[in-house]
Amino acid sequence: MLSYPLQAVPTDLSRHLDTRLKEDASDALNSYLQQQGWSAPEADYQVWISPAVTHLPPCQQAIRLQAGGQYRQPWGRRPYLAECTEPAWQLRARVEVTLMLPVWVTAQEIQKGQAIRAGDLVEKSLDISRLQRGFVPSSESLVGSKSTRNLRMGQLIGELDLQKAWAVREGEGVLIRAGLDGFSATTRGKALANGAIGDGIKVRNISSGKEIQAWVIDKGEVETRF
Repeated sequence: MLSYPLQAVPTDLSRHLDTRLKEDASDALNSYLQQQGWSAPEADYQVWISPAVTHLPPCQQAIRLQAGGQYRQPWGRRPYLAECTEPAWQLRARVEVTLMLPVWVTAQEIQKGQAIRAGDLVEKSLDISRLQRGFVPSSESLVGSKSTRNLRMGQLIGELDLQKAWAVREGEGVLIRAGLDGFSATTRGKALANGAIGDGIKVRNISSGKEIQAWVIDKGEVETRF
């Protein structure tokens, strides 16, 4: 639940809500992308606000924005409820988040059980908010993974289509690399999940005992990202 002070007449209210809704949707998306370790893609935000906004009195308190669909991925249609307590009113709105992301598709037919080679894949930028199935961002390496089914040329590759080649296995020791502002350091850790190159996984720092998020960069190696 977010609160923003808005002292506004109705026309200003609509403009303020438009700005705040875009900011909230953008913050949610950027937080998700950072957690996944994906590079910042091209995104667009289209706001719809109920026409009833033109009939609402100015809000004398902070307007609260409550996003619906909290457990969904932060793209596609995001419903919102804007609420004022003085005077009391509620207003429905939504943000359509369009996200263009480079993903992997097949460059040729791939047989079930076949190990993926670099030449089997091609990068394609798609609007993932419209996809009806899973996908794999092109920032993730799939070389060495095995196909779990026959794939036709030009087919979008989803995680369920592959048996990944794990570079890190749950319970095994890993080398943790960390770098910031020209400073770098390494320490030992323990993987808390399996991970292929490019995957984000949880690891435990042996020295501190803390559980952290890290990304697999090589066999037995992970790195933290700030």
